[in-house]
Amino acid sequence: MKIPHLLTTLALLISASVGQAYDAHHIRLDQSLTDAEAAKSPYLFNEVRAALTAINNLNLPETDTILFEIAPGVYWVDDPDDPAIRRGSLNGNTTPYGFELKSPCLNIVGLCEDARDVVLACNRGQTQGAIGNFTMLRMDCPYIRVQNVTFGNYCSVDLDYPRDRTKNRPRRAQAIVQAQLLHTSAKFVQADNCRFISRLNLCPFHGVYRALFNECHFECTDDALEGAAIYKDCHFDFYSNKPFWATPDCGAVFLDCQIDTRVVGTQYFIKTTGPLALIRTSINQVDGKPLNIVPNYSPNDAPCYYSDVKVNGKPAIVENAHDISNVAFLRGFTVENLLNGPFPTYMKILPEDGSTTIGEKEDSKTLQFKFYCWNGQPAAQRIASSLLVYAALPSGLSGSTRLNMEADLHPAPTFIQEPTLTFDKKQGALVLDYELTPDVDERTQICWYRYTADDQSDAIPVRYDWMPNRKVYLLKHADIGYRFKVVITPKYFASKVGRPTAVLYDKPIPDNIKDIKFEPIAYHTDFQDVPVFYQPVIHPGCWTFDAYKPFDTQAYFWSVIPEHSWFYGPGMDGAAECVGIVQASRGARCFYTPDRKKSTDMEVNVQVVPAKTAGQGFGSATGQYMDIGIKFDPATLTGYALRIQRTPFYDRACSFQLVQYEGGKTKLLGKAIISSCYKGCCDITVSLKGNTLTATAHSDQPSEDVNLSISNVKVSSHSAFYIQHTGSIGPSASLIKEVSMKWK
Repeated sequence: MKIPHLLTTLALLISASVGQAYDAHHIRLDQSLTDAEAAKSPYLFNEVRAALTAINNLNLPETDTILFEIAPGVYWVDDPDDPAIRRGSLNGNTTPYGFELKSPCLNIVGLCEDARDVVLACNRGQTQGAIGNFTMLRMDCPYIRVQNVTFGNYCSVDLDYPRDRTKNRPRRAQAIVQAQLLHTSAKFVQADNCRFISRLNLCPFHGVYRALFNECHFECTDDALEGAAIYKDCHFDFYSNKPFWATPDCGAVFLDCQIDTRVVGTQYFIKTTGPLALIRTSINQVDGKPLNIVPNYSPNDAPCYYSDVKVNGKPAIVENAHDISNVAFLRGFTVENLLNGPFPTYMKILPEDGSTTIGEKEDSKTLQFKFYCWNGQPAAQRIASSLLVYAALPSGLSGSTRLNMEADLHPAPTFIQEPTLTFDKKQGALVLDYELTPDVDERTQICWYRYTADDQSDAIPVRYDWMPNRKVYLLKHADIGYRFKVVITPKYFASKVGRPTAVLYDKPIPDNIKDIKFEPIAYHTDFQDVPVFYQPVIHPGCWTFDAYKPFDTQAYFWSVIPEHSWFYGPGMDGAAECVGIVQASRGARCFYTPDRKKSTDMEVNVQVVPAKTAGQGFGSATGQYMDIGIKFDPATLTGYALRIQRTPFYDRACSFQLVQYEGGKTKLLGKAIISSCYKGCCDITVSLKGNTLTATAHSDQPSEDVNLSISNVKVSSHSAFYIQHTGSIGPSASLIKEVSMKWK
């Protein structure tokens, strides 16, 4: 950046000399060479892949070092004009690489002062020329040093080459997709005066044990930077929040760095957990807007430190971090000490609770845990607890750990009146009765099954209750002819789980019950009473839960886990405050089949809360969508649906389009609408009235509403509701909060 490194200066002088000898330990890449000039030595190259292939073919000890010098130019590690789609290998590695390099220790030197003059480039990313998170280079080298080089994935950003504007190239796509640079197994990497250019999942030497970046430049969005690294005198352009996925063990350290961010409100650094240190670091919001600095987006047990941090030129407080400006610990934050010691910079501690001082002559001290009720009175027992244990030294060094404690539970309740199940014809209901040993706040789990086989082998769960007052099951037309089993699992709030006990009503439900409605006209659930178990059988009046890989996703490498496809509980990230059913496996699907012989009109309203918060809805544009289907025949996968899909063209919006199913294959109907409304709580309605199919979507957050309509569609008598989700799970899942259905 400022002054050429000594090695660079020497390389420039030597390379200019006539008769320069190259060998297996000294290789040169120069695209200005003619083929004839490059042919003068087996270690001279004018094409980058040929040079990398030659390094792969060298038979050198792992402890040797190869000097790989590169003259100015733009070197495409992967051909940007090749129309072929890059895919991962079939041996389980799903990451497509531009080149996989294996060598001894490697020293890469750009023969320039300005790192913009030597560019190693590619321009592919997830769904943009590749299936999978395309990565320019895989480098299996014990130690790596790079100087004066730009590593750029120009999938989502333009290539700007000031030295020769004819080599400029526009980005492959406007959407920001996962477009990665470098994976490695190296023990140590040092980068001096280098530039790392991409956006999502930048990955500058991802996988390295430790790294030092000195006077380097980075451009990135989320999940981008290396967590086990020191960044010294570096410059960063942050285009979104959370540049680190995690910073395990010793964590990431910023020393004398400059950060320019486009984030408004709060700049987080780490999406999950890990330590962070910001020392003499200046952070500027590019529009001069106020900015809060918080190390971790998620709850974090690791210590984070800061000293002399400025935001928009003014001293700032870093939330949830320790200011070490006036303690001896600050002296530990130098490159020499961080790499070589002996001043400590990271510590793991044993669990300790409360504020306790250990004297100079003490090695340990016994601690006791005490638990209190909400009203301040001592508790008679402990419940399951998660405690953050924190310790600090006078120097300012601190550490913490999370202590998870199992509950000190009462014995499991037992029956003092065995369960009975009776038929109340007047109510049109089955009535469960039992009595447990006394306690408070009963949490007994009750699951209702219906069956026909004498051995109950065809039993299907039809309702799940956990509140003690839910002992009455109102019969429906779909229950006629079935026998019933109820499994009761006794439990109180602070007790162990009791032994499950089954009770039967072993007579078929008769068909002469008064007030049973033969044709339900409406149904609503928030899933509290739905048995969200693996249940692949289609029965009237029942939910079906399994997983399925649709025809139009066969090009993508993933498999389903039908037995573990959904769960009922809280979501995460954008859905963290909500409860509903959430996908546990990619390809999760569910049906609700009403007890109706036919219907003409049908309407369904679904409240969905995606974990993603920017409107993109899904993890990536790799065939990831959710279909909300109506008028469905589950046996043949025939009906209509609204498809919400992430496409390669948008990273903050989804495509909404009506589709028709025929035998499991889909046909797109009409034009798609692009909207960012698939975020927050998204209220979606799909209906077929007469022969007009419509869909609407509206978010409780600012966004564009969706209104779709198709006339003259073919009408069937099918009546089932359907959800098919092909997206990633966890932070890319969608929580289904409530569902309402109407038939006519």
